[in-house]
Amino acid sequence: MKLDFEKYFEDAKLGYYRIMVIIQGDNALDNTIQLVQQYLEKNKESKIAYAFHPWINGSKNRLNQFKEKIGKIVDIDYSSSEKYLGETFNVVILDAIDDFRPNYISRLTDLASGGGLIVLYSNDISRGKLYKESITRDGKVKDLFEERFLSLAKQHRGIAVIENQEVFFKPFNSSESNKPLKGKNSAKISKAIYSLCVSNDQVKLIEEFSNFFNLRGKRIFSVTAPRGRGKSAGVGLALAEFIKKRRDPITVYITSPSYFSSYSILDFLLKGLDALGIRYRRVISKEGKIMKVTAGEAIVRWTSPDLAKDANADMLIVDEAGSLGVEYLENYVSKWEKVALITTVYGYEGSNKAFIKFLDSLNQSNLQRLKLTYPIRYAKGDPVEKFINDVMLFEVEPSYSVQDSVSEIRQEDLFSNEKLLKEVYGVLVTAHYRNSPDDLMFLGDMPNQRIFAYGSSAVAQVLEEGNLAYEKIHEIYEGKELEGNLIPERIVKYARLKEFGLFKGLRVMRIAVSPSLQGRGYGSKLLQHIEEVALSEGYDWIGSSFLGDVKVLSFWLKNGFIPVYMASKKNEGLGGYSIIVIKPLNKQIEQLAKNLYSLLKDKILRTSHQVYFNINPIILLKILSCCKIEKKFEIPESYRDKILAYVNGILPYNSVAEAVHSILVKYFYLLPIHLDDIELGVLIARCLQGKSWYHLSIILGINQSKAEKILKDALGKLMQIDI
Repeated sequence: MKLDFEKYFEDAKLGYYRIMVIIQGDNALDNTIQLVQQYLEKNKESKIAYAFHPWINGSKNRLNQFKEKIGKIVDIDYSSSEKYLGETFNVVILDAIDDFRPNYISRLTDLASGGGLIVLYSNDISRGKLYKESITRDGKVKDLFEERFLSLAKQHRGIAVIENQEVFFKPFNSSESNKPLKGKNSAKISKAIYSLCVSNDQVKLIEEFSNFFNLRGKRIFSVTAPRGRGKSAGVGLALAEFIKKRRDPITVYITSPSYFSSYSILDFLLKGLDALGIRYRRVISKEGKIMKVTAGEAIVRWTSPDLAKDANADMLIVDEAGSLGVEYLENYVSKWEKVALITTVYGYEGSNKAFIKFLDSLNQSNLQRLKLTYPIRYAKGDPVEKFINDVMLFEVEPSYSVQDSVSEIRQEDLFSNEKLLKEVYGVLVTAHYRNSPDDLMFLGDMPNQRIFAYGSSAVAQVLEEGNLAYEKIHEIYEGKELEGNLIPERIVKYARLKEFGLFKGLRVMRIAVSPSLQGRGYGSKLLQHIEEVALSEGYDWIGSSFLGDVKVLSFWLKNGFIPVYMASKKNEGLGGYSIIVIKPLNKQIEQLAKNLYSLLKDKILRTSHQVYFNINPIILLKILSCCKIEKKFEIPESYRDKILAYVNGILPYNSVAEAVHSILVKYFYLLPIHLDDIELGVLIARCLQGKSWYHLSIILGINQSKAEKILKDALGKLMQIDI
């Protein structure tokens, strides 16, 4: 079959926009090779990327066929594709024979430059795919995401769909796109740095960053932009410019969810230093990562988000800040004198509306904000960017209408009504700080899923779990994972409670309220309806699993849910500890939940200094204060005397630590009086977690010099009662 796209390739090059071709069918491989060969006839020096899963049988054979007929290709493993985010290619080939995953499609299409070609080829995007198998339950899975993907592809201009012998293509025209613009050289930055800028937006970023560097006092600088606007590159160039002009020693830390998220900053820092003729030294890890750059008396280094909380330097730059979560950001803003928060909006990292809401909550007099809009890798108006934005719903906005009723929505009805889909998905993504395109496929294709909506102001995604066969429970007990049964799996495996797996429940995977309507009780009303449905249909429990966050945990506790599990290891990818809460719907589960809570409380009280040292002490406080548990304790009289001696300044804290720990354990079991959150937070942080006065003052937002007085006052109150 002759795929004649020659004239469209020429127009794309003229207009600096990209063309995407989706090829399906038995001849997909041959058709893709033929199409790429046609592109290369007029673009011989093209840089080509090929993305696939190299470890799956047959995948390397397909790659080798491309290499034999096309030539040099950069092969990219989907699983580690994040490291290529800073690179640009003329041709990007996505092998979707083994996998068709929204995250990979969204990430890798962005590598193609203006005038380039993106080809996604597969025998059938709905069948035999790795990610889809992970959301298949009992042999069942839906195709709603794929059907919508192909339907929109056939409607969008500049996107071609080839299915066996049939071609669907609505051409795009170069007159509708605009190349990146850059005006006359700025008098505020060096000519060498200006020459590396691609757009006026980048020039403005460097100028404003220079102002931010030089302002005295506590300052926050935020840069937001859709992907492909050159924000990270601009920050790197701005650092190079600043190093050239700065005479005093300076140390700058860079952090991000992963090293590769901020690679472009370091890469363009080096390019900027080279252009300016500034000599530098690099410290490179065994994996080839640039960990530190020294230029004269300036030091720039990358560190992990956790270590950044305790680092001490002149400035902190946080790339993809919106993916870290509010707790990290609050810590950085509280501790650091100068913080630059850089993040993508409307991309595969999520809409980051929660990040924007966080910025709005800050002292605006200390905040300098910049938004970049002009793309640099391709023209403004690029049809591929529009298609990806539309098909992945990157720019979706929530509805703010309020209706006093709850409805259950079928997945088929949701994906056949674009307006309804946007309303529902808009609430889900804007109310959560961490989202990805995979969420949309999950919403459409995952079976055993129920969707409840309170008007269009609150939405809940609910999964059926439990009711497991004995052999499945035994497999979990022996360490085997069971997809789609998160809560039973964790409780059976880690709490060693086989019985729980026999009961059936509803896990609220995600519940969200439109940001402007939060705090009005809509989420609680939605939960109440789900509970009524669960009771009427004979379920044993309702539960949820989420990353430890004070506000989120408080919401679930307020609605009568009981903490029954907290992960012993931090999820580094998500940046937190998972917590499971359940609400019993019968007496059997009520007793099981009480036992599980007692075990969790005991674990926190015994191991916080080791297992939960890095968690926010207020999260531990919320869990420990949830329920009273009757338990007998004998506190030696000498312990009371030692504590009073400490309170009165006779003995130092380290001399009475065991006595304080003992009485604190008794307090959290019996909960005899109410101390305020700061008092209890200090007690937990210092006496259970073993944090220093310095660290607990930062995490709790209190003056370090007052921390010990708060501790003594709290202990004094405990000594006044019979505990």
